[in-house]
Amino acid sequence: MSIIQSRKVSWFRSMRFRLLACIVGIYIVSSVVLGQLVYHMWQSYWTNQKVTEISRYANFLASDIAINQMIAAEDESQNLYHELQSFSRLYSYARIMILDDQAMVRQDSSQTKNGRYIVNDDVLMALSGKNSIVEDGDFVRLAVPITDVAGATVDGVVYVFFSTDTLLESLSISQGNLALILFAVGLVVCSLFFVVITIFTKPFKLVMDWLKQVSQGNAEIPPALERKDEFGAIANSVQDVTHDLIAIDRSRKEFVSNVSHELKTPLSSIKVLTESLLLQDSVPEAMYKEFLQDINSEIDRQTTIVNDLLTLVRLEEGENALNVSSFVLNEMTEDILKRLRPLAEEKQVELIIESIREVEIEADETKLTLALSNLIQNGIKYNKEGGKVTVQIDSDPMNAVIKVSDTGIGIEEEHFDKLFQRFYRVDKARDREAGGSGLGLSIVRQIIMLHKGTISVASTVGEGTEFTVKLPLIQIFEQEDEV
Repeated sequence: MSIIQSRKVSWFRSMRFRLLACIVGIYIVSSVVLGQLVYHMWQSYWTNQKVTEISRYANFLASDIAINQMIAAEDESQNLYHELQSFSRLYSYARIMILDDQAMVRQDSSQTKNGRYIVNDDVLMALSGKNSIVEDGDFVRLAVPITDVAGATVDGVVYVFFSTDTLLESLSISQGNLALILFAVGLVVCSLFFVVITIFTKPFKLVMDWLKQVSQGNAEIPPALERKDEFGAIANSVQDVTHDLIAIDRSRKEFVSNVSHELKTPLSSIKVLTESLLLQDSVPEAMYKEFLQDINSEIDRQTTIVNDLLTLVRLEEGENALNVSSFVLNEMTEDILKRLRPLAEEKQVELIIESIREVEIEADETKLTLALSNLIQNGIKYNKEGGKVTVQIDSDPMNAVIKVSDTGIGIEEEHFDKLFQRFYRVDKARDREAGGSGLGLSIVRQIIMLHKGTISVASTVGEGTEFTVKLPLIQIFEQEDEV
């Protein structure tokens, strides 16, 4: 399929074409119905006007004949003939006859019924002194009585009949003009609708073009849209979702890259150490022990990374539900500090607990111990000799408040937003030397989020860092509706 054919197929399948086709179809149907309705209304109005006009003229003619006694006087027959001829010139599509009181035709505009008698319901009603107007299909018959001046006797009848088809032949031209007007208006309306549809669907086209570029890996920045209506909101929502998906995909790639790198580093060290032993003959026992200790350290390091990864994945997928129990947070913190005190003494860091008040909390003690341990270990790792790590326990009416502060190297504010990302390190070289995997704070955040809590950080470079954790005192879980 050629490019032109492909574009044609795409155009015919597009929303713009379908909307335009719907509008054109609706306009054609409505125009036909409206045109017929207008034409029939116009036809009815035109017919009624002509019938009223002819009826008025027939009554005027009847009065004139009565006043001038044209039927009784034989010398008035010529004048009567002229009156009929004047009527025929005005209404060429109508036929008029003058009848006397015996229903005999005295004058006929077509000169074919002179001297003949016409006796029917219309004539008889007129001879009785009443006007008669009868519409019989396409024909209209009109009978008007000719009364004397006093109105006491009927001297004759003005009898008119005509076909409405003949009358409406002149309207056929108007009907054609109406069709042309509707067609011209249709072109203008459809053109305007096409412009409006193009304007309204422009955000979708921009987003579609952008999505094609994204799928080909050629674009990441969404197009700027200034629309504030529903179309713009939908397009912006699509952009936001796509932008989030791009960020997630980028994060996934970074995660895979970081995992590969972190797992490769200890493996590379182990390989170098083992090859060094294998390539040497008569290696001293002391060197064997040193190298084996290094290999064991790298294995421990790799095991830590794998365990942290498994812990983080399970937390993110929600596989580990909270095993909630009630316990005193102060006692749990003292146990953590007791376990970490040897590590702190090795780094010459003092551990301090400040219990503002005793706090009883409902939480998963195992997971919360892991989170708090990671925060305190970070404070020890990145502290100075002779520094301090202070854990403050407090509460407000709704939350337990835990603050872990250190007197370490501090963190620049530009790193705050990325601090809880997986494998993110402020100082990568120093973090590896300290034995960190870059997953500790990610695990902390996931545990805090599972407890519906919050964690924030404040830091001053060269002075230290403080993490503030807020946890609900009581865990409230959504109950599933019973079936």
